[in-house]
Amino acid sequence: MKIFKGFIILSFITLFGVYIGTYLYKSYLFKSNNKKLNLIKIYLLEYGVYNSYESMDENGKNIENYFYYNDKEGYHILLGITINKNIINKIGESYEKISNINIREDYTDNMEFIENLKQYDNLIINSNNTEILQIEKQVLGKYEDLILNNE
Repeated sequence: MKIFKGFIILSFITLFGVYIGTYLYKSYLFKSNNKKLNLIKIYLLEYGVYNSYESMDENGKNIENYFYYNDKEGYHILLGITINKNIINKIGESYEKISNINIREDYTDNMEFIENLKQYDNLIINSNNTEILQIEKQVLGKYEDLILNNE
């Protein structure tokens, strides 16, 4: 009788553990899937992606204001970042000497950066080319601080 009672208790504890484990696992999956829903699209104005620092540096010599970062794809030269698709061309036009600017979409969940980006975009709407370059210099600095350094 003691063996049967022990077996019942052990079975109950095992089933309870499986139930709790399944619940926690599903809860984790829900949170990780839900986090993907909070991503906000940003637009990166990119001058190019280069295999080496030297080639990136050589191609970036003629650019007045840019930011670069390195990832698994190579060295990226960024000229600007915006959340407003309507002002991409205005930012691109402020770089008068550059003709082949690519627009790349990216996503972030950093709400502090998004709020800063919205404010900078509002400033860009009524700015001239020189002011846009200065604003984008600040945006790129914020991108480095809030996005790249926090990954």
